[in-house]
Amino acid sequence: MRANFEDSYQGLGPAAARLFRLLGLRPGADIGPAAAAALADVPEAEARELLETLTGRGLAAASGEGRFGLPEPVRDHARELVWREETEAERDAALRRVLDHYLATTGEGTTGEGTTGEGATGEEELDAEGLALLDRERWAEAAEVLEDGLRGAEAGGDPRTILLARHALARALTRTGDLDRAIDLLGPLPDGFAALPEPDEHNRVRALSSLGEAYLRARRPVAAINFFGQALEILRRQGAVGREAGMFVHIADAARQRGDRAAERAALDRAADLYASPSARREQRDA
Repeated sequence: MRANFEDSYQGLGPAAARLFRLLGLRPGADIGPAAAAALADVPEAEARELLETLTGRGLAAASGEGRFGLPEPVRDHARELVWREETEAERDAALRRVLDHYLATTGEGTTGEGTTGEGATGEEELDAEGLALLDRERWAEAAEVLEDGLRGAEAGGDPRTILLARHALARALTRTGDLDRAIDLLGPLPDGFAALPEPDEHNRVRALSSLGEAYLRARRPVAAINFFGQALEILRRQGAVGREAGMFVHIADAARQRGDRAAERAALDRAADLYASPSARREQRDA
């Protein structure tokens, strides 16, 4: 059987052979074309064609809902090949790409964004122009508008709206490089969201994640890991597996900044395991 796998592999073109090897990095049973495209750094249409090529060669199988999987013996062979034929840098880059893809599809981006099952963060009552500028990554303009928005929220006096306004402004300031001000704004927010008459754990997690990012940008990875870890504990209690995985990606970023390759690899592997779980798959479908 192994000889048959090897014969099929040797008959592949370079792009299909590379995707097959990289699929050996995946802990899950199957993968969709979008994730495969991120893994191989190719357009999604090309990834779909390559997956169909692998299926035609008996190296992959359609598993329903447009996804493809490798049978266990084939996956073992792909794992051997990826470790033998790809460099460590290439393996790490591929894993990073697919994890970043999952990070984006779960809505848990590097600025601590995310949505509830209801699909809202609660920021809809804030200045729409400022939030739109944030979405378009026009950080300086967003900060200017959100400063006005914060003054308006503080004048209104609603505690939750004030916390959300401070968080939105801090996100913009983090990206402009005004890290001291961002950290000053973010610092009280986790406890503030927890102390509301109806505690807001969702936005508490977002604030902790944003604090972690701000400290990471300030080259203070130990503090960043502390805040990411606090967010992770809340997500574990909530059973938010996809967002848990995203937090492990952030922890890996902090470990890399510390120069701790073992911790970085462990965090990336844990993120990959979580993203491959049925619970994370359900979260992505329901998002």
